[in-house]
Amino acid sequence: MKINYKIEAADFLAFQLFTASTDDIIQKRKRKSRFFYSVLFGMASVFCILNDTLFVGIYFGILAITMALFYPHFFRWRYKKQYANFIERNYSKRFGEPAELEITKDFIYSKDKVADGKVKLSEIESIHETALHFFIKMGSGMSFILPKRELESIDLFKETIQQLGLKIVDAHDYKL
Repeated sequence: MKINYKIEAADFLAFQLFTASTDDIIQKRKRKSRFFYSVLFGMASVFCILNDTLFVGIYFGILAITMALFYPHFFRWRYKKQYANFIERNYSKRFGEPAELEITKDFIYSKDKVADGKVKLSEIESIHETALHFFIKMGSGMSFILPKRELESIDLFKETIQQLGLKIVDAHDYKL
């Protein structure tokens, strides 16, 4: 099966955010930061109230509650902004450039304006399907991003992958 496609900034961003959402280290960092800031502001609130600065204590108390409730949204927004800036700086010359992916019974051949590559199918670690993309992750850390909008037939792609004995992990419930 041969696939010709183009990748845009939104595709790179979707991949980075998906990868971050499935990375245990990043999720652990999010939980620790949420706990740390909530406790820090809570302690500041108690300290201020005990030192007769009620207004400042209430302010820190509201900040502690806000952090406890809304930190995941802030964390996601911050990561999205950081990744978007990173992608713009590092991948902007690849936006809209044609690329080709050929899947055979033993290998995946990739070709774009920069390089040609050949990867053994046995090196595929996982294939995730989101609402808009397929992310093919290799054991070496390399990945292919396949936007669904670029595929002529999503069903044919899935059928080809299944015939090769590979499984597609359903990640349709993932949201950016």
